[in-house]
Amino acid sequence: MNKHVFTQRILKGVAQAIRKGEKPFDKKRLAGEITDDCFTDTKERDIWRPIVAQRIDMLLSEEGALFTHMRDVCRACDDGRQRCSHVCPTDALVHSDEGITINWDRCIECGLCVDACILGAIVARSDFARVAYLLMRSDEQPVYAILAPAFVGQFGLDVTPTKLKGALLQLGFHGVYEVAMTADIITTQEAEELVERFHKGEQFMITSCCCPAFMRLVEKTKPKLVELVSHSVSPMIALGRLLKAKEDCTVVFIGPCVAKKAEAQRPDLKGAIDSVLTFREAAALFEAAKVDLASIGEETTMEDASHDGRIYARTEGVTAAITRAVNRIDPSLNIEAVHGDGIRECMTLLKLVEQGKLAANFMEGMACAGGCVGGPGTIISAKEGREHVNEFAQTSTALAAPDNDKAEKWLLEYGPEVDFTTGRKAGTASVEELRRQDTR
Repeated sequence: MNKHVFTQRILKGVAQAIRKGEKPFDKKRLAGEITDDCFTDTKERDIWRPIVAQRIDMLLSEEGALFTHMRDVCRACDDGRQRCSHVCPTDALVHSDEGITINWDRCIECGLCVDACILGAIVARSDFARVAYLLMRSDEQPVYAILAPAFVGQFGLDVTPTKLKGALLQLGFHGVYEVAMTADIITTQEAEELVERFHKGEQFMITSCCCPAFMRLVEKTKPKLVELVSHSVSPMIALGRLLKAKEDCTVVFIGPCVAKKAEAQRPDLKGAIDSVLTFREAAALFEAAKVDLASIGEETTMEDASHDGRIYARTEGVTAAITRAVNRIDPSLNIEAVHGDGIRECMTLLKLVEQGKLAANFMEGMACAGGCVGGPGTIISAKEGREHVNEFAQTSTALAAPDNDKAEKWLLEYGPEVDFTTGRKAGTASVEELRRQDTR
């Protein structure tokens, strides 16, 4: 049984039960139906029926750690290669006869282990059921969907951005916005910060505020470098805060990222985003509601962002966007950038920064290889995702972030009530100080 097919069947079953108003759930019956659908062998059904029931319980609960390890499933893994620990870049997974243990002091919440586990023994906390209930009661309070820039092409070749927007409106969302719009706002803010830092004599800045796993990597493994990280919140948090300033509403982020689930709950960021779904979870909602995305009309428009805001979805996109914005502010500055494509590359570059040996003045970090298009919640390959993102970016009427009139309008109207800076604590050393420390 393909673990993604199995997981989608569970999500679909729970969503259908919610839509039918089955409350309280007959979890035993639902677990039996799903197990019978997925497994033909009687012995396999007996093994997996309680596991399916546990997964249903997890979907209906809004509490618990970001990741849950299902030991009974782990014991069934006969692959022998321990894929989950092999993909973990920070060695946060420890294997034993009991299965695995997650070392939370080392975990950066990237979610790569969730995607790598061949049987689904490591499960990420889900807002799936909560979103299904929110949509059932959307007449009580507006519910908005905000789409990560990597959304393009994720739901099928025939599903254009406008068709996806129409499908989400059909599900019950009051409105749908591109997070790339606030990527434009954050790009301009980060460009201004970089120019200010450089004019003050600081000659290095780290970005990719859009990637919470990379931010956690810096905080947990290189805390002295936190001071070098830009002070901006992620585009997701920025758009959530803007929408909350606009009206009393609920905001659901739909994207490729498991780490966004943790970011939304950080004490310094909590309140901007109410729920986070991966693209896979959103696909299950469409399936449960029997929404045929390809047949949706294209009466709506999707014109929220610039070319540069949309390419945030792939590696080097953030750098290209900020470099162009910096050139608008101060063409005399020369940006010499490096890109961390995946956590392991990021770790190598951060070590060089710490040692004062990196021949660059700007660093972009992406936890997933390929950028957000390679995230664990995606449906298509990173290569396909990159191609779709680049094609969609070419349709933008604005090239650079400062050219986005819609973002500027929102910033003027709602921005005065919004804080676009993070509460992240500063580190203790500049690059110059780190160089001096390294020579002692």
